[in-house]
Amino acid sequence: MFVRDEPVTQGFYELVWDVTGDAADAHRLTEWWADALGGRAVQDAGFSHVADVVDLPFESIVFQPVPEEKTTKNRVHIDVTTADLEPLVAAGATVWRAKGDGGIGWTVMLDPAGNEFCAFTPD
Repeated sequence: MFVRDEPVTQGFYELVWDVTGDAADAHRLTEWWADALGGRAVQDAGFSHVADVVDLPFESIVFQPVPEEKTTKNRVHIDVTTADLEPLVAAGATVWRAKGDGGIGWTVMLDPAGNEFCAFTPD
C-alpha cells in the first residue's frame, strides 16, 4: 500500500510519498490529525494514516505504533495555517509557545501526543 509500482520522478529526485511519525497510540493520533486537517483517517493493520487532505504536497501522513511515549523534541514537525487557534485547542492541542514570544511570528503547539507543530495565523 505504501510502495509505488513505478517511482515518480521530477528532475533528479523522487517525490515525497508520505511523512511518517511514531506514536504510542497511532489510531488515536491519526483520528486527531485527520480532524485537524480535514482529511480522512484510515486504519490499517500495523499503520494508520491521514489521507485526502486538500493541497497536501504528498500522499498522506502515516503514524506507526511504537511501545514508548514521546520523550524528546521532534526533529521534524508539521506547519499549518489556520484562521483561529481555538478549534485546535478545543480538539486537544495545547499552546506551547505563543506567537510573538521571543519575536516568533507563529504559535508553537503540541498535538495530544505531545508532538510539536507550528500554527500560522493571519496578523
